[in-house]
Amino acid sequence: MGRITQSDLMPNFSGFTVNGRLRLLDSLGSGAYGKVYRAIDCVSFRPKFYAVKCLQRPEPGSRTDLLQQREFSLHKLVSGHPNIVTFHRFFRDTRFVYVVLDLVTGGDLFAAITERHIFLDNVPLIKTAFVQLIDAVQYCHDLGVFHRDIKPENVLCSADGTEIRLADFGLSIQSPVCQDFGCGSSYYMSPECIGREFNIGKYSTRHNDIWALGVILTNMITGRNPWRYATTEDDCFSAYLHDHNFLRKVLPISEGVNALLKRIFTINPLCRIPLSRLRREIFEVETFFDHISSCKSANAAGQRDSSAAIRNEHPVPSKASGSDATTAFLESSFQSPENSDEQYVFASPVVDHPPLNTEGSIRVPGFISSDGLVNLNVDEAADALSGPFSGNSGSSAPDSSGPITPDTHPVEPAVEVPDISEEEGLGQPADLHSNILLSKVNPKSKKPKAFLRSAAQRLKLLHAASDT
Repeated sequence: MGRITQSDLMPNFSGFTVNGRLRLLDSLGSGAYGKVYRAIDCVSFRPKFYAVKCLQRPEPGSRTDLLQQREFSLHKLVSGHPNIVTFHRFFRDTRFVYVVLDLVTGGDLFAAITERHIFLDNVPLIKTAFVQLIDAVQYCHDLGVFHRDIKPENVLCSADGTEIRLADFGLSIQSPVCQDFGCGSSYYMSPECIGREFNIGKYSTRHNDIWALGVILTNMITGRNPWRYATTEDDCFSAYLHDHNFLRKVLPISEGVNALLKRIFTINPLCRIPLSRLRREIFEVETFFDHISSCKSANAAGQRDSSAAIRNEHPVPSKASGSDATTAFLESSFQSPENSDEQYVFASPVVDHPPLNTEGSIRVPGFISSDGLVNLNVDEAADALSGPFSGNSGSSAPDSSGPITPDTHPVEPAVEVPDISEEEGLGQPADLHSNILLSKVNPKSKKPKAFLRSAAQRLKLLHAASDT
C-alpha cells in the first residue's frame, strides 16, 4: 500500500469558488502537498483562466508556515520573467491556502519527454526550449534567488514545447552558499550538494543549479538520466569519473554535446560553465544527436516491452578505461575557473535565510499577503529560518522523487542500481578534515572516491588561503 500524502486527505475542489470570484474547474494534477486546478475568473468581463494550487494551511507562525511564506515571497519576486510561471496572489480560509498562478496548458517537461517525445531528433526545439530555461534560471540568479530543485517536473511547457516556464519555488533560497546537503531531487543534485564524498562545509547554490541544467539537457536529448546519484557508489557516475567520455560512449549524443556536458559536470564548481556562456554555446552546437548510436538504441527499444517502467532507466557503465583518464579529468577540474561574473562564494555572512534589515526584521521582498507587504519578526522566525533548511515548504519535499528516464533510446542495463530508500536517506556527509596534507593524485589508483576526497581537500585549501 502506498504512503498517504497530504493531498490524499484533501477534498475534491472542483466546483469550489475561491474568494468569491475564482471557480475551480477540472483537476490539472496533484502532488504530495497539494492539488492544482484550472479556474475561471467569474467576475472578469472576458473569461480569464488561471491555475490554482490548493495547499493545506499550516499552523500560523510554525516553521512550515514561514517556509511557505518564503516560497511565495521568492516566487513573487521572480515572476516578472516570461519564462517563469507568474505568481498572482494567494488566499486563505480556515483550512486551506489557494495560490493563483498563470495557467500553462501543455503539462510539464517530464511528460513532454517521456510521453510525447517532442524533443526526439529535434535540434531547433531543444535549443529553443533549453535556452528559455537558461534565461529563467539566469533571471532568478540575477535577483539572488537560487532554485535548488530544477527538474523536468518543475518546468511547465506549451503543448508544442516552444514555450517554457520554470515553476515550484518551494526549495528556493536567497543564499549564494548553503549547508543544506541533500536538498532537491537525487538525479539532479551535484556531488557537492549531496555532500557525502565532496564536502567543504558549504556549497554554491548557483553552481548546483547549473549542474541540474546539465542533467535536464541530457534528459531532453536522450530521454535518459546520466546517473542516478552523483557519488562513487553509483556505477554510472563512477564510470564517468574513470572516463570523462563515458556519456558519449553509452548515450546517443554528439561530440559537441559531450564537450559541453563535460564543462557542466566538472567536480570543481568554480570551473563549471557560466550560464551566459552555456546559452551562447547551445546555439553554436550543430547537432545534439549521434544518429549511429541513436539507431542502435532505437533497435534495442523496439525489442522491449513498451509498458516497461521508465524511471529507473539510466546508462550502463562499460568497463573502466583505466585510472589515467580519471586522473586527467580530475586534474583538469582544477585549472583556472571560467571567466564570468559568477563566483563561488565560500564565505558568506548569511546562510539559508533572507538578509536582516536595520530594524531587526527578516526582509521578505515581494511577499504579498492579504494585508500587503509583510516583515517577519526575527524573534518569531529565528528558529525556523536560521539553520539548514530541511523542512517542507508545503508544496515541495526536500528530497522529491527523482525524474525522468524516458524509454525513447534505452541502453539495456547490464547492472541494476537500486533506488535509495526513504528510510536510508542520504546518510551523513563525509568527514573530510582540512588538516590532511595534500599529495599529488596517484595515477595508479583506481578508486574515484579517493580523487573526490582530493578534490574536496584542494577546495578547502583554496578556501583557507582566501581567508588569510
